[in-house]
Amino acid sequence: MILIPQRLFDNPKVSTILRDGNVCILRKELTEPVVNRQGYISNHVVSIQLSGEQHILTYDDKLIKVKPNEVLFIPRGMYYVSDLIPESGTFQNLLFYFDDSIIQEFLSTTRVTEVTNKAVPDHLKFGVVPTLRMFADSLIDIYQNNRLRNKNFLNLKILELLYLLNSLAQEQQFANFLFRLTLPKKRNVKTFMEQNFDKPLKIEDYAYLTGRSLSTFRRDFKAYYDITPQQWLKDKRLEKALSILKEKEVSVTELAFEVGYENISYFIKEFRSKYGQTPKQYILSLHRNRLEN
Repeated sequence: MILIPQRLFDNPKVSTILRDGNVCILRKELTEPVVNRQGYISNHVVSIQLSGEQHILTYDDKLIKVKPNEVLFIPRGMYYVSDLIPESGTFQNLLFYFDDSIIQEFLSTTRVTEVTNKAVPDHLKFGVVPTLRMFADSLIDIYQNNRLRNKNFLNLKILELLYLLNSLAQEQQFANFLFRLTLPKKRNVKTFMEQNFDKPLKIEDYAYLTGRSLSTFRRDFKAYYDITPQQWLKDKRLEKALSILKEKEVSVTELAFEVGYENISYFIKEFRSKYGQTPKQYILSLHRNRLEN
C-alpha cells in the first residue's frame, strides 16, 4: 500500500514526534538519496524542508522542487513520484499531516471574506521563511528531543503552523485556499481510474481517493463500465502487462510492480489464468517466435 502518511509509520528513517491516528507530526531523516518513491497523500500535509531537496512529480507531470527552508502545502488526494536528495550528507524535513476538522477549527476563528470560483491549486509553496524554520527547530527540541509525546499538543501545534502560514500569505489568500479545500469534492471516476489503474491500490482506496463511500463508488463505477471494479482492474492490469512484454524485456517482478501487483505469485497466477501461460513462459515463446522468424 502506498497511502501517505500510513506507509511512513513503520519507516525506520521517519520518527514520530506527535501522533493521533493519521493526524501527526513526523520527522524524516536520510543520508542516501531515495528516488522514484510513489505515494497517494491521504491527509493534507505541510512540509518544512530542513536540509536537502525534494523533487515531486505530480500525476499530471508537474515538477515541484523544494529547497532548504522552503515550505510546501499539498492537499490530500495527490498521487506523486518523489526524489529525496541529501545535501552535505543529510536530508531532513518536518511533516504535518492533518484532516479537515483541524482546518475547520482554524477557519472558525479566521475571517473568510471571499471565495473565488477558481479550482483549488494542487499545492502552495512558501519561500524561505526564517520564522517557520525557528518554529520547526523549537518543535523538534521541545517535543522530540525531550520526548514530550502528549498528543494533546498535536492539534495545537498544527493550528499554530496554520496561523503562521496565514500571517505570511497575502490578504485572505491562505484562508480562502483552506476554505475551498473543505468544500465537498468528487473526482471523475472514469478519468481517475484510466489514469491510475496500474497503481497498487485496493477498491477501498480508489473509493476514498475519488471522494466516495465504497458503495457509491461501486455504483458509479458500474454506471461507467457495466462491470465490477475488481474485474475491470484485473483486465486492465493484465492487458498492460501483455503490452509491456511485447515491447521490452523486463523481469516478472518488475512487470508485476509496473502494473499494480504487489504479490508476485498472485500476479503470475492471474496472468496464466487469462493468457494460458505464465509471464516467463510467454517471454520464452516470444523469443522462440523471433528466432524462427
